[in-house]
Amino acid sequence: MLVKPRVGSYAVYEPPEEGWQGWETQLGALNAGLRSAGIEVIEAQEAVCDPASCDRVAGWFESQKLDALHALIITWSFDHYSIQIQQRLKRPLAIRSIPGIRTGSLVGGMQLSNVLGDIEYPHKLFYGALEQTGVTAQTVAFLKACTIQNRLIGANIAVIGRRTEGMTPTAVDELEILRLFGVRLLNYGLDEFSLLAAQIPSKQASAAWSEVKAGARQMLSTDEHGLLTMQNYLALKELAQTQRLSAIAMGSYPQCQGTMCLPLALLNEHGFPGGCEGDVNSTIAMLILSLLTDQPVHFGEMLEVDEPANSLVTSHCGSGSPSLADENGYVLCPVRLANNGVCIRFTSKPGPITYMNLVGRKGNYRLCALQGQAVPTGMVFEGNPLRFVLQTPFRHSWNKVVAGNFGHHWMSAYVHVAPILQEFCALAGIQGVFPDLEG
Repeated sequence: MLVKPRVGSYAVYEPPEEGWQGWETQLGALNAGLRSAGIEVIEAQEAVCDPASCDRVAGWFESQKLDALHALIITWSFDHYSIQIQQRLKRPLAIRSIPGIRTGSLVGGMQLSNVLGDIEYPHKLFYGALEQTGVTAQTVAFLKACTIQNRLIGANIAVIGRRTEGMTPTAVDELEILRLFGVRLLNYGLDEFSLLAAQIPSKQASAAWSEVKAGARQMLSTDEHGLLTMQNYLALKELAQTQRLSAIAMGSYPQCQGTMCLPLALLNEHGFPGGCEGDVNSTIAMLILSLLTDQPVHFGEMLEVDEPANSLVTSHCGSGSPSLADENGYVLCPVRLANNGVCIRFTSKPGPITYMNLVGRKGNYRLCALQGQAVPTGMVFEGNPLRFVLQTPFRHSWNKVVAGNFGHHWMSAYVHVAPILQEFCALAGIQGVFPDLEG
C-alpha cells in the first residue's frame, strides 16, 4: 500500500528584491531532489510574485488533490501570499529558505513561519543550499508525514467481534480516533461476519485453498479447516471491497483462533492491514506503516531480549504474511495452544526494521518507534518469530518504553521510517518517543 506523496511546489519572490531572476532554475533543482526521493511533484507553472499570480497558482493546485505544499522562498516576499494559498488548499506547508545574504530568503522564510505558527497552521521551515541532501531528506520526511495524515482522514477500519476479554489496553474511544486521526470505525458482530463467510461458495474457497497450499513448504492442517479459513478470507476480502475499508481489526479471541490467522496474513500480503485480538490502535499502526513500505507489516509482541547481543524477538501466533518468510518458506499448520485450524508459520527474513507501538486515550495518545536490523533466527516461538538487533542500546530504549507506559503489541515494517513518524506525531499532536533519534 506504499503511497507516493503528491506535493504542490511553487516559488515565491518579490520583484524589487535581488536575485529573483533565477527562480525557474532554482525551483527545478529543488523539485528534482524531491522527485529523486519518491515525491510526486506537482509544479506551478509560474512563480508567486503578486496577487494575480498567487490566485492562479492556488487555483491550479486546488484541482490537483495534493497531500502537502512546498514553497521555495527565492527572495524576501510578502507572507500573505503563501497564507492565502494554504487557506484555500488546507494542506501543510514545507517552507525552504536558501543561502543568499542579499536576497533575504532566510528572512522571508522565518517571517512566514512565524505567522503560520501564531495562527496554528501546520508547517515546517527548512534552510540550506538546494544541493544539501540532508535538508532534502528532512523535507521529504515532513512531506511523507503530511501524506500519512492526509490519507488517514476518511479511512474506514472494520472492527469484527469484541475486543479480547482481559486485554484492557485494546479498549478504544472511536470518537477520539475519528477526531485525532480522521479514521472511522465500522463495527460488526462475529455472528454477522459468520453469515457472510457461510455464503462464500465452496468451489471458490477450494480454489483459493489449493493456491495457498501450493506455496507452502509443508502442510499439516486439514483440508476441512483450510476450506473454512478460505471462506473467512474471501468474506473479509469482499467486505473490504464493498465497504471501502482501509484495514480490519479482528476480535473475539480465542473463538477465532486458528480460523482468522491465515486470512489476516493473506490480506496483509496484498497491502491490506489486518490486526489481531480486536486491537484497533495496533491496526492503525499497521495502516500507518503500510503507507510507508511496499511490504506487509508484521504484527507481534516483544517476547525475548538478548541484552549482550542487543537484540529482541517479536512474534505472534501465525498471522504473518508469506513474503515476510526467509528462504525456508512457510508451513501451514494448526495454531499453537488451540491446536486446530490453520496458521502460517515461518522464521522472518532479514532486513531493516522499524518497530512501532501506538497506544492511548483522549489526551494521552503516544507512539514509540525503535529501529534496527532483522537477522536470521530459528523457530524460537511457534509463529512468525522476527529477531532484530537494535540501533540503540536496549536498556536505554527499554527505559523510554517503560516511562511511556507503552503496550504489548508491536508492529514491524521492513523500512527505517522513525524520522517520518516523528514528524507525523508533531502534525497529529501526539507524544512521540524515538530513542534512536535522540542527541
